[in-house]
Amino acid sequence: MKSISGWTAVGVSAAAVMGMVGCAATAPPNARVASSEAAIRAAQETGSRNVPRAALHLKLAEEQLENAKALIRDNENKRAEYVLMRAEADAELAISLSRTSSSNAQAGAAVDAARAVRTGTTTP
Repeated sequence: MKSISGWTAVGVSAAAVMGMVGCAATAPPNARVASSEAAIRAAQETGSRNVPRAALHLKLAEEQLENAKALIRDNENKRAEYVLMRAEADAELAISLSRTSSSNAQAGAAVDAARAVRTGTTTP
């Protein structure tokens, strides 16, 4: 039969192992950072800054990326991953909004051209 000090040592060892497992840090979400940065770059290149609603989401994505990088520096990697997911989603929304705006402008121009042809008021 084990003594009380033997059981205490087992209990302390078990608690230490559980503590190490519980405190194990998740790896920095480097791939998520890269994909968020790529989405933000794509939003910038599609002209999202020129479309008010898209510019708002692009700005949010940029702020969230910076916030996530600060969280990574503080070893809050799991939380940073969620913030990066939001940043990427906002950047993708900015891309969609700028493309929609561009498509709507092109459609409007096509409608105007069709009306001009129909009424015979085309300009050379």
